[in-house]
Amino acid sequence: MNALAELLKIKADFLLKNKLIKENEILEILGNELPEINQELEKLSSRQNIYSAIKCFAEFTKQLIKKGNLSEVKHCFNVAEKMLLEGNKTVKNAIENVYIFSMSSVLGFTSPMSYKIKGIMNKGLLNEYNRQAYASGI
Repeated sequence: MNALAELLKIKADFLLKNKLIKENEILEILGNELPEINQELEKLSSRQNIYSAIKCFAEFTKQLIKKGNLSEVKHCFNVAEKMLLEGNKTVKNAIENVYIFSMSSVLGFTSPMSYKIKGIMNKGLLNEYNRQAYASGI
């Protein structure tokens, strides 16, 4: 078995043996990874609603895009990718249907900034965005 295949097997075994990210862990992950978002998360009317939290996360990311803070945008994409890959079904669903869908408002254009954003997106996020965009005919 080559090294890459062995690493993939180890990761798969790890993910199966260890818990997936659950809905009730999202606020803590966001707060720890992105301390600046805590003030916005505090304003949520339902802190238990994962979809509201992910919408807040998407809006936070879009504000960073508008400010041109691409290094922090990349950090947000890393956090979203982790949730997409390691989240339970509900977490994955929220990332796919709220976060990535929301990003389409800044990615759906052919502006230089949208190309930059697509260039720093993680592979899993970009694949999901493309899947949605091509399915809808954007």
